[in-house]
Amino acid sequence: MKATVVYYSHKGKTVGYAREIAMYLWSKGWNVSLSSLSDFKPERIRDTDLLITGCWTCGWFVVGQHPHRTWVDLSRPLAGIIPAEQTLFFTTYKIHTGSMFRKMKKVMQIPRESHSPELKSKTGRLTEKDKQILDQFIRNKRFNF
Repeated sequence: MKATVVYYSHKGKTVGYAREIAMYLWSKGWNVSLSSLSDFKPERIRDTDLLITGCWTCGWFVVGQHPHRTWVDLSRPLAGIIPAEQTLFFTTYKIHTGSMFRKMKKVMQIPRESHSPELKSKTGRLTEKDKQILDQFIRNKRFNF
């Protein structure tokens, strides 16, 4: 069972959150690959069971939230490789995430109506609620391990 956690971080909060996600999955027995999107090679994704990807939220306070352009550009080559039910998105933010996740799904060519779990954090720390979402994600019965 392999999970790939890829991120784009600006000031370090997002990379801290990505590390906590990766360490939590590792503590659950998963083989975890953690990488900045700028260092990640798209061909490495083909041997993963779960994709967890995220960046910090850009935008004006409550409106216009969107993934950073670097995340968008570096994520496009990954689009369509991993199914929606095996993809989880995460973001760090200051005030509000707005339409962040909808726009991330669009970049990854995941239909709006498809369910992909989401994690968001103001602090960059993994909460108990986040752990519950991750537990549910990795227990997904659709995987045949």
